[in-house]
Amino acid sequence: MGCVVNGPGESKHADIGISLPGTGEEPRAPVYVDGHLRTTLKGDAIPEQFARLLDDYVERRFGAVAPRD
Repeated sequence: MGCVVNGPGESKHADIGISLPGTGEEPRAPVYVDGHLRTTLKGDAIPEQFARLLDDYVERRFGAVAPRD
């Protein structure tokens, strides 16, 4: 959704948003759901962790999710 500077503010206005670390920064990415901080993802698996959170959010809000390839 955005960088560590603007991302948190932008993410708070989204249904689900993530603020990604910049180059050389510690791999930490806060995730906001419906305007509230839900969790902070850490480590090298941030993309996979966020994909699972996103799938869970979509399933809860809209129903079943199509399987990923």
